[in-house]
Amino acid sequence: MAVASVVRIITSLLPRIARSLCIIVKSSCSDFAITLMTITTNGWSMTELDRCRVSITGTPGCGKSSLAQYAISQRSKYELLEVIQLAEEYGCIGEIDEIDDARPIDIEKLAEKLGDKWNEKPSGTTFVDGHLSHLLPVDAIVILRCNPEILTARNRERGWVESKILENSEWELLGGSWNESHEWGDLPCLELNSTEQSVGALFEEMGCWIRDGFKPKGPEEQIDWVSVLHE
Repeated sequence: MAVASVVRIITSLLPRIARSLCIIVKSSCSDFAITLMTITTNGWSMTELDRCRVSITGTPGCGKSSLAQYAISQRSKYELLEVIQLAEEYGCIGEIDEIDDARPIDIEKLAEKLGDKWNEKPSGTTFVDGHLSHLLPVDAIVILRCNPEILTARNRERGWVESKILENSEWELLGGSWNESHEWGDLPCLELNSTEQSVGALFEEMGCWIRDGFKPKGPEEQIDWVSVLHE
């Protein structure tokens, strides 16, 4: 069979999983070798998918850090960055606020400082953990959601002041990080419900999404806690 015919057959089998296929064909009198150099899935090459920055965001208490820590424990090639540590490193964090006991982060300043540095791809898949991480120059966003009633109970167990607990539960009720979706434009985004799912199940779903080139799961229907709580 001619080399050209083999190439046509291989190419015809790949349209659903590839947008581009670079093939180098080396042939001699009776043998040839075909090397598939790059397969691009949903706009991302397989190499690029191993070198991307993924935000893990959501209302405080939704399980961001648990998912991020679990992820890096499962794959040695995964790396983890925390927004608060980045803010400290780049001088974008203030003193502790006496009202909510938190240190304010100048996320716009941090995003600007990281802009040039993050133009280059990381050495491996890097998760950026923090409820402001979706405002940084990342490649994709994972939003964790949690039933506001469960979220309230979780944060009370943390010993937070009541005003802070209610503020976060209200933010989640009204959409959480989705309220700032205008900030990230057309970045690929995955919403996960952490109310009852185990961290392992969340990790598997997130991992499949990343490996699939951030392909949307289906029509984007955001979780509506107002409707859920009034059922």
